[in-house]
Order: sequence, then C-alpha cells, then structure tokens
Amino acid sequence: MFKRILKYIKTRLYVNETIILFFLEQFQNQISKVEIKYATYDNLKDILNFQDKRYIKIFENFLNIGDKGYFAYLNDKCVHRSWVKFNEQIVYPHFASSYKLKKDEIFIHYCETSLEARGQNIYPHVLSVICNEHKLNKILIAINEKNIPSLKGAKKVGFCELYKIHVLIILGIKFVKYENKK
Repeated sequence: MFKRILKYIKTRLYVNETIILFFLEQFQNQISKVEIKYATYDNLKDILNFQDKRYIKIFENFLNIGDKGYFAYLNDKCVHRSWVKFNEQIVYPHFASSYKLKKDEIFIHYCETSLEARGQNIYPHVLSVICNEHKLNKILIAINEKNIPSLKGAKKVGFCELYKIHVLIILGIKFVKYENKK
C-alpha cells in the first residue's frame, strides 16, 4: 500500500506526456479469434486472469454510472477489456485534462490486452465492435503518444488525430497545452 501511495505522489510531481485525442473518421472493420461479451456484475471477476483484483471495484463503479464494458475471451479466458463512456459525462483523456462529452459523443477508455494475447488483432477487433454499435455517435479515444501498439491498433480501425494534449507537471504545478491537428 505504501509503495502505491509513493508511486502516486511521484507520478504527480513530475509528468511530461503527450496524449493524442482521436476520432473515428473512416471505419475499417477488424476481426480476431476472440469472443466479445459485455461486462456485467456477474463476469467482472473474469479479468483476474490478467488484472489485479482492485479493478473489480473500479469496473463495478463504471457499471453503476452506466458505462459499457467489453471483454474479449480467447479459449474461454478473458484477455482484453475496453470501456465506453457516454451521456455527456466528463472524461479524462489524461488525469490532468478533462473533456465534457457532447450528447452525440462516446469515449473509449480503459483498454488493455493481456501480455499473452497481444499481437493477435484483439484490440482493433474490440474497437470495431464498439464502433459498429455506436456508429451514429462521434467516437473518441485518447492514447499516449508513446503507446505505439495502441496507436497502430486505433489507426487500423480508422481513427484519426483530432488534437494533442501536452501535459507538463512540475512539483504539482500543471501546464496543459492543446495542439490542433494542422
């Protein structure tokens, strides 16, 4: 517990990151060998295959506020999770930057694939399912510019850069700069 608190403080004292906010521009369907199921209170423990148990409480809270979760299963094991926010919620492309969703927008977040299942097109497949379900909405996703696999996966589905969010935090003082795509 102490290590987690120390890590939290340390990551809030100095941060220098760039997050790219993407929108779905030209959808390109992707497939993989996984079965995709909605997250429910009954299957939240399935993520324990690759996630710490503290995520169960986080995901219960997501379900409580109406977010929609997508779990991907490979050989009956949960290997991926993605979540969607909508209903004009405030979302956080980065913990230091917020954005209020408009009525017709959704925000994909909390995406992760287990180490053993990476490189099998699972993330783009899950994004495709989400995009197909919400095709009447403007679909947004935020990705750290250093997360090359996630950037490639989102672009594969047809996401294009909307703008960049440059975040610099020094000794708890935050500087946030928004850079529109040229």
